[in-house]
Amino acid sequence: MLKVLFIDDEPLIREGLASVIDWNDYGYQVVGTAENGKVGLEKIRTLRPDVVFVDIRMPGLSGIDMVKQAKNEGYTCKFVVLSGYSNFSYAQQSIRLGMESYLLKPVDEEELIPLIRQLKEKCMSEHLLHSQIHEYETMTENEEWKQFLQGRKKHNRLNQYQNEIFHVASVTFIDRPVRSWVEEKIKTDQLFKYIWIDQVIYLLFKNGEIASIKRLFQSKSRLMEAKLHQFQLIEEGTTIERLPDIVNQLKQLQRLHFSYGDTTVLSNQELISEKTSLPDGWMEEVCRSIEFEDDIKLDSYFVEMEKYYQAKQYQPQRITAELIEITKDIYTILSRANPDIHIPSNEEMANIICASQTLQQLLSSLKNQLSKTATEINGFACNSENTIEKIVEFVEKFYYKDLNLKVIADLFSYNRSYLGKKFKKQTGCYFHHYLDIVRMEKAKYFLVEKELKVYEVSEKVGYSNNDYFYKKFKKYAGVSPKEYQKHQRKQHA
Repeated sequence: MLKVLFIDDEPLIREGLASVIDWNDYGYQVVGTAENGKVGLEKIRTLRPDVVFVDIRMPGLSGIDMVKQAKNEGYTCKFVVLSGYSNFSYAQQSIRLGMESYLLKPVDEEELIPLIRQLKEKCMSEHLLHSQIHEYETMTENEEWKQFLQGRKKHNRLNQYQNEIFHVASVTFIDRPVRSWVEEKIKTDQLFKYIWIDQVIYLLFKNGEIASIKRLFQSKSRLMEAKLHQFQLIEEGTTIERLPDIVNQLKQLQRLHFSYGDTTVLSNQELISEKTSLPDGWMEEVCRSIEFEDDIKLDSYFVEMEKYYQAKQYQPQRITAELIEITKDIYTILSRANPDIHIPSNEEMANIICASQTLQQLLSSLKNQLSKTATEINGFACNSENTIEKIVEFVEKFYYKDLNLKVIADLFSYNRSYLGKKFKKQTGCYFHHYLDIVRMEKAKYFLVEKELKVYEVSEKVGYSNNDYFYKKFKKYAGVSPKEYQKHQRKQHA
């Protein structure tokens, strides 16, 4: 609807104009009235009406002067002069000011209706033309920005931004969204401009703060939760000349969407730069954690794998292929000692891959699959020949847990007294002595190699009481944990 405003110093005239016809029926909304030219000018500034009916003679600022001032300020509303005087000189002044018409008071309904219909057609025609011009100018400017960001020649229009500092981000989606939906979701006063290049939308911020931009992305992400997406951001501000280089850096981040799929805002500062590698014997360790249903260890191995592939920056196809091969190798190792376990078919593996849109989803699905396999395996199963070897292996792996001979006997389905004698005979020491030796040797390692505090080492090797650990260690090593740590550091230095 078009907005209409009435300005007249006579209340009856203002009220009469508002009620003389049903303005809504003719496509108008009465947005206000004003009792003089000064108030009328303020309402034009705030309400921005399309059509204004104004009394030509009012105390203070006259209608003629008010219209001049409004036009000088750039307001394009259509003015209709109201006057109780049929003097032609007023009509001439009105026409020179570009007013649409001149009506005598009291206003005749039969004269008013054709006029407002004519004004409506004129306004709608101008709105359409302005809209088309604006759309064309926007398209032209966007195309210039697009070409520039892709490394082509900078257009003269962009020279006005020589002294500005820009931050650039992009948004990628797993599934292609409707562009209008994305544009609606990212709309904000902070955003200077957005440009689509293929299926990626680039966001330009001018003279903004990086912390504020990050907070904005977090809030916008909640609005777009229906779509699996990610913001990529180069944290350093840049000049307009370097924008094409920044876009190329963003493209590198976009290629890592799969590996960093659980990261809402992926910036160049958050990439794992150190080249990690999976240690020797890593796969055997994974198998051991599965056999003993140690979910904590299994989780840590999969965290290692996630960081490994993030650091490698491989393409999704290569990551997927390697993870499938690793999973097959794990099942091969497990099936040697556990021939009855269910090994996933190619179809099951394909379903896991197809359902996983990020590295994190894929690793989670594979870990869940292996955890199911763990329930089919009795990792403590052994025969009379290898019982003690299995127990030793278990202690070496799980020394930090609350262990004693009773716990071990229950785990391995043996009589405690019989197992104790068997362990002493085969290893040469009692079980609790052997457990202490393992823990003390691990404590030495943590004190020197990991540079942990004494209380941290105590907890790490399975002692909840620090004083008890202190006494045990001093008896075993001949010196206190702190003295041992200092001495070893001196030697290494």
